[in-house]
Amino acid sequence: MFPSPRILIVDDDLIHASAVKRALRAPITAIGRLKCEIDIVDDLNSARIYLQDDTIDIYFLDLNISEKVGEGPLHAEVGKAFVRDVVRTTNAGVIVCSSYSAATEASGLLEDGADDYVEKNSGLDTIAARTLSVWRRVLHSRPNNSKGMKHAHTGRTFAFGGWRFVVGNRIITNASTSIRVSATEHAFLRYLCAIEDHAINEEIFNIDVLDRDRHKTPMRLDNFVHRLRKKFDGEIELTSQGGGFYRLLNVRELKATL
Repeated sequence: MFPSPRILIVDDDLIHASAVKRALRAPITAIGRLKCEIDIVDDLNSARIYLQDDTIDIYFLDLNISEKVGEGPLHAEVGKAFVRDVVRTTNAGVIVCSSYSAATEASGLLEDGADDYVEKNSGLDTIAARTLSVWRRVLHSRPNNSKGMKHAHTGRTFAFGGWRFVVGNRIITNASTSIRVSATEHAFLRYLCAIEDHAINEEIFNIDVLDRDRHKTPMRLDNFVHRLRKKFDGEIELTSQGGGFYRLLNVRELKATL
């Protein structure tokens, strides 16, 4: 049984926020049976108090929101900036739930490190399922919660190209810079480094990395790989191998350092 996550819903549409809260607590869903602790705020000024305390496991973020209720414009760029703040300063999961089309907005936010993007007209059962999926990935990336979990490998240290990756740490470094990856990106790299041939296809990606049901619409692996290459400015040797497989090249395991 997974532990209960603490979730913050940031949305000035309190009717929708309350509906999401009910969906995440519904006992008929797997996430609901975890009895999540859920708070709702309707402006970013309030959300930043939680961000400072760093006690939230999953942020559920609207884009069209102001810094303070009744003050300043409702504009997607305000919400996007807060998404980047959460990704940069915490290890929390980030789900963007917006009225904007995923076709136009999702790719940029996923590149920025959000873990998932759902449209507000998505069914509440879909929102609940995706939240559980993100919670699994967040747990898998935490050193103190990963023991015994499939492909956890916490503490193992790998190098690929010039990058150094410690499983359980979402900051990946090279000689001159560091990159913070999302929980999903961490799970993907953990799998590729730990598996013997360092290769993955879309089915494995969705089932073993994302924990998605095989009957649900899969996340496109080629799109995910494209975004990850962009995040690393092309300095990651993640190549197509044919047959729908991608392989991470020049992976080696390093001795753990104290």
